[in-house]
Amino acid sequence: MTITIDIELINSDMAGKKLEVPNGSTYENVLDFLGINQETVLLLKDKKAVPIDGIAVPGNLTIMCIASQG
Repeated sequence: MTITIDIELINSDMAGKKLEVPNGSTYENVLDFLGINQETVLLLKDKKAVPIDGIAVPGNLTIMCIASQG
């Protein structure tokens, strides 16, 4: 079983995505699927920060890049 997450990327060269991940995946797993270093981003769900080790839930997820890309 999978869940669908609509991802919005802020301060990034990557475009937004719709991602399906296995049920029970963590937000760290989501970042791994996207190839994003967890130390360079802040994750927001409903405008509130979520922990990297939290279980991912369906819906919108905002990934804000907080580190320089160069």
